[in-house]
Amino acid sequence: MSRLVRREFLRTLVVLAGPRLLAGCGDDASAPPSVEYFPQSVASGDPRATTVVLWTRVFDPARPSSDLTLELVVATDAALKDLVELAGGGAYPIVAQAAADGCVKVRVEGLTPSTTYYYRFTLVQDGERYTSRTGRTRTAPDPEADTPVSFAVVSCQDFGGKYFHAYRHLAELELDFVVHLGDYIYETIDDPSFQSSSPERGVKFSAPGEALVLGASSGFGAPGSNAEPVLAARSLGNYRDLYRTYRADPDLQRVHERFPIVALPDDHEFSNDCYGASGTYTNDRESEEDFARRRAADQAWFEYMPVDYAAPPTSALDESGTFPDDFRVYRSFVFGRHLELVLSDLRRYRPDHLVPESAFPGAVFMTDSEAETLLGAVPDDLIATVDIDGEDAPEVRAALLAVADASGFTPDAITGVLSVPWINQTLVAAGQAAPLDETDGGYGRGYAFHQLLKTAQFSAQGSRYLVAERAFRAYAQKRSAETDGASERLMGEEQRAWFTSTLAASTRTWKVWGNEYGLMPRAIDLSGATVAPPEFRQRLLLTAEDWDGAPNERNALLSELAAVENLVVVTGDLHAFFAGTPYAENDVNTRVIELIAGSITSATWLASIREVIAEDPSLPPEVAFLAELVGVLLTDRDTRANPHLGWLDLESNGYAVLNAGPDELGMTTYTLPATLVTTPPHALPAPLDTLVSATQFRVRKSSRELEQRFGDAWKRWDRDQMSWV
Repeated sequence: MSRLVRREFLRTLVVLAGPRLLAGCGDDASAPPSVEYFPQSVASGDPRATTVVLWTRVFDPARPSSDLTLELVVATDAALKDLVELAGGGAYPIVAQAAADGCVKVRVEGLTPSTTYYYRFTLVQDGERYTSRTGRTRTAPDPEADTPVSFAVVSCQDFGGKYFHAYRHLAELELDFVVHLGDYIYETIDDPSFQSSSPERGVKFSAPGEALVLGASSGFGAPGSNAEPVLAARSLGNYRDLYRTYRADPDLQRVHERFPIVALPDDHEFSNDCYGASGTYTNDRESEEDFARRRAADQAWFEYMPVDYAAPPTSALDESGTFPDDFRVYRSFVFGRHLELVLSDLRRYRPDHLVPESAFPGAVFMTDSEAETLLGAVPDDLIATVDIDGEDAPEVRAALLAVADASGFTPDAITGVLSVPWINQTLVAAGQAAPLDETDGGYGRGYAFHQLLKTAQFSAQGSRYLVAERAFRAYAQKRSAETDGASERLMGEEQRAWFTSTLAASTRTWKVWGNEYGLMPRAIDLSGATVAPPEFRQRLLLTAEDWDGAPNERNALLSELAAVENLVVVTGDLHAFFAGTPYAENDVNTRVIELIAGSITSATWLASIREVIAEDPSLPPEVAFLAELVGVLLTDRDTRANPHLGWLDLESNGYAVLNAGPDELGMTTYTLPATLVTTPPHALPAPLDTLVSATQFRVRKSSRELEQRFGDAWKRWDRDQMSWV
């Protein structure tokens, strides 16, 4: 197919709705839909006051490589009798291109605000007509309308071996739209760390030879084992396979058929823990920057998501463009007087994670003189350091080189200024005597990467996960100074300027930031925990992959947004529920309200922590015990690690619903025990409604306080007491 034709697809079709209703001119909506020709049903998205995007995918088994002719009808009634005039007629013709996997997107303009519409696509083939299911959508209120708005927040929907019970529950609600904050698909198949397919719920690539091979699934290599290798999507065909499979789910289809969606990608739409065009599977053992793979992921998302690119700053995928400027999805929406929804993109423009996964644990990243200059004082936890290339250390260097391979680090890392304690511990572990006296006052002093809990080279621990906070803050301060803040600029420069100016200029009652990953700190303090290994007896960050990994930028951003009234943050990614009032460090007046909604099906946060610990042999066994207490440690009133954190649920799946009105913004979480996610619908132990629990929160206009409902009473989260009062 020519380059020109492909570019034609990359522009969403636009049709103008006319002023007339063609009453009584519609087709028979009671005719059964031709599911085999519309296997992913229909969807709508990005509703504005007078526009919405309508989507479908058509597939003719007899002509799998042919372009197909469709007709679209839009009506004001479910029976499709009162048709909306489209470009002067009742049905609008569309060509679904095989080069776009049969996907079509139509931007319908000229609609009426706050109005429910119904739509259907029809395939006209050899005189026969095959219809899709009828979809329902709704336009946003007029910007001046005094209208409350209700919407759901969802994220993280792994398919393999799991069922979308949460979507079936959500589909029965009355909502204006649904916000999806990312991880709509997971790019891996049967990754044993968090996925387990079943015969009924599995994903297969039609061209597995085009996929990345990441390793072996559980049991691989065992006698008699037929385990398959773990694969990750790499080609456009691989990513399309994922969307086709996920969108064939009846519960997900039902949600798309009933509500318009406003969607953002996070990492798994491309690659786990990605930044820019780079993955992180090998933990820096090799470069994973892959622009062709990134383009394939972007194109599949572009094809399958009903996103509107007509309103700046959004821009459609540009085949001739250069990453990252070839595609732009951050955007904002106004829903009447009371809501502006602002969506950020925190993957495409972000730099690499602060601490390199390849960082050598024994390497010193800050000397005492650098610490004094940068931090204003010499920290008391600096350790003895030695120049391993100096005249006094040739024997020690030779000893380290001799054990490098057996100890799991590369010989070329044995250079420069190294940690004396690390040298001693490494050689003692290799059966040798400690060669250096750590108390010798002649050594230099500094911070080394192992003080971040970096126990191994080429490891996410001490880099993206489980990081010692004090040393990490020092390293973050150094990198921020060296890069003028760019090391933590998760939005990039242009998006950040747009983001802050959009929120500052908004005149809506509520400003809601759709944020891909956790904003509020989630630290634990093990300083007094004698059961913890000595190196763990300090404040720890459970992750540095999200905003906890950008502390200086988070402080700066929250300080800049302090003047924005009624700012609420809704977040996905973490596979857990949190509610609290994060603020810039030491300035509680900069606080905002944040609600982190758990995953639809993906393994819960606590389950993931357990899995990470089980897979890392370098961690002391006591860490597994402490992991079971993580909820208690996060909310402990004695250590006060997180005074902003009012509520959490680490072991449930589900979603949240927000209601924005003139006087308050209500937030309700709907949670389902994670143990039920792998149970087929017919095998659930009770009716679904009885298995779902609801927890209610609110924030009142002009207040920066989070309230939770207890029976008939509302209580406020008190950060000083760390309790509801």
